[in-house]
Amino acid sequence: MTSRHPRRRDPQPTSHGGEVVLVVLSAVLLLLALAALIGLASASVLFGGGWVWPSGSDTIGQALAGLLTGEPGRGLPAPMLTRVPGPVAVYSSVALAELLMIAAAGTAAALFWRDHRPGDARGGMATHTEAQQVLGRSRLRSTSIVAAAALGWWVLDEPRTTRSTAGVIVTSLGVAAVALGT
Repeated sequence: MTSRHPRRRDPQPTSHGGEVVLVVLSAVLLLLALAALIGLASASVLFGGGWVWPSGSDTIGQALAGLLTGEPGRGLPAPMLTRVPGPVAVYSSVALAELLMIAAAGTAAALFWRDHRPGDARGGMATHTEAQQVLGRSRLRSTSIVAAAALGWWVLDEPRTTRSTAGVIVTSLGVAAVALGT
């Protein structure tokens, strides 16, 4: 028997690994290029004749190509080119800017990953401390705690604590727990 509605195999387009990898690699390349330009600009401010920042996509591409080929400042207009310091200062500043960008991106990724792991079953569950506040120490040790969200129950929005006859406990924090085995 066929259904009128065709079955959707994958309703979440983010699960296509190639697309996600392409976006992540593009973001990494963009951040590395931005860090290289920031390193060139900071070297010019600290060791050269002043601020240098390429204007326009052609100039940005030429400045990045110059950094990659060992000619810092290539593609910059003549007035800006005189402000660029020697290669040692430029590449030291670029390396420092790249390291800082990698550290900042790694920190941001770690903070994001800490709370947004795909398929993490702990999302929405009460912590040990929250369950202890609701149940008390002795009752916590004598029961098993199951997340109410996993059972399809809801959490009250009102700031109060309620206990039903089924053993569902809802706190003012919106934490729900089911006490079994008592």
